[in-house]
Formats: sequence, C-alpha cells, structure tokens
Amino acid sequence: MNILITGAASTLAKEIIASLGEGHSLRLMDEAAVEPPENGEACQGSLLDQDHVWRAVRGMDAILYTGEPPPNLPEEAHARDQQLLDLATRGTHQLFKAGVEAGIKKFVYGGTLDIFRSYTDEVYISELWKPLPDPDMPEMSRYLGEQTAREFARDFLVTVTGLRLGKLVYEEDVVGQTPDLLWLDYRDAAQAFNLALARDASDQAWWTARWNMVHICADIPNPKYLIKQAHGMGYQPAHNFGANWKQDGVLN
Repeated sequence: MNILITGAASTLAKEIIASLGEGHSLRLMDEAAVEPPENGEACQGSLLDQDHVWRAVRGMDAILYTGEPPPNLPEEAHARDQQLLDLATRGTHQLFKAGVEAGIKKFVYGGTLDIFRSYTDEVYISELWKPLPDPDMPEMSRYLGEQTAREFARDFLVTVTGLRLGKLVYEEDVVGQTPDLLWLDYRDAAQAFNLALARDASDQAWWTARWNMVHICADIPNPKYLIKQAHGMGYQPAHNFGANWKQDGVLN
C-alpha cells in the first residue's frame, strides 16, 4: 500500500513508520526536513500549501494524519494558536479534499482524548459520550480537525477512521511517576494507526458506516476511557504502565 504520513518529524510518526514494516511504500510529509525511509520518500512542505498537498497525495492509497504539529511553531502564543487552528481545520480540509480528488479511499485522523478531560475521573467514557473540549487551542484545534475529517465520510465514498489518542509517553520514561488515566505509549498508538489501515467501508451506503471513531489509550484498572471498541478492531496495547499502578496501590 502507498501511504502518506503527515507530521513525519514527530515521535509518533517515527513509531508508526517502524510498526508498518515492509510491504508498504511510504511518503513522509512535514514542514521540517525528514530522512527519507528505505521504502519511500520524504516531501517537505506545509498542509497549508495547497499545491504541495496536491503533489503529496498523488499516487497514494491511504493517508495517516497523525495530528502532530510541526516542530517550528511560533513562540508567541497568539501566533502559535492561530497556526494550530489553521493546520487542524484548513490543513485537514485541504489534505482530505486533495486525497478524495486523487482517488484515495482510506483516511485516518489522529485526534485526542483531552476533549473529555473536564469530566470527573469517576465516569466511564465511551465513544458515545459528548466531547467537552476546553478553548485551549491544542485541544480545541484537534477537535475541530476531527469534525472536518468526519464530514468527508459524510460527503464521499471513503473510509475515515478517527483515533482519539491519550497522552503520548514512553512507558519506560514515566516509571515512578503518579499514573495518569490518559497515558498511551507511542508504540501502542502506532499499533492503532496500523490497524486502522485494515478498515475498508468505502462502499457502504450509510455515511455512519464509512466513519468510525475509536478511543485509544492504555488498558488499565478502573479506566476512565473505555477501549472496548478498539479491542474490536484488534487493538491490544502492550504497554499498560503496570509498575505505576502497582506503586499507586491499585494493583497487588
């Protein structure tokens, strides 16, 4: 499969690339320069550059939109928020529109579980719960981008999978820290993107079948974010922060 991966300079993208293995041809896209993979190429440019986006999608079979911002965001808060908003909305729209016009049938959008953070920790949140995003732009922009991605499943015969990701860390880097209900190991997030590529509902008449939203985080005791639907697509996280929960007295 020919796969375009955005945010390719990010740690998440690097883990996705490693998880895909052989058998795919990859095109890596980021505003920063990235090393071309052995099984593909790199294309440096912005999601806000319509001509560049069109060149990036040509010849691809699938798009993995990681949701990870470029490393060169402005330092000034207002300018940074403006760029995050622009990338998540206009950038997502340009990328998906160009993908549809190029005949791509599979799209995966990386969102965030942060949009449920305002709920108390005593609830069990599934994909049916109403998001309550804060106005902080890193969170709000990802939610608005998710809504943009969903509309393409509504309007076109394409498969769009939204992955609401937890807080990305490496399990070994947080040993000894107080456990977080949002934690998600980068490698397990990459597994979810890989699994989402197998979904194909482009020929379904109802747009609700073409669109699928899945919560992705660690499999922990007494979770706030339920991942039963993710299990249904084969997701089995290998990094569940057992040492942290044992330290916190939850596990014996």
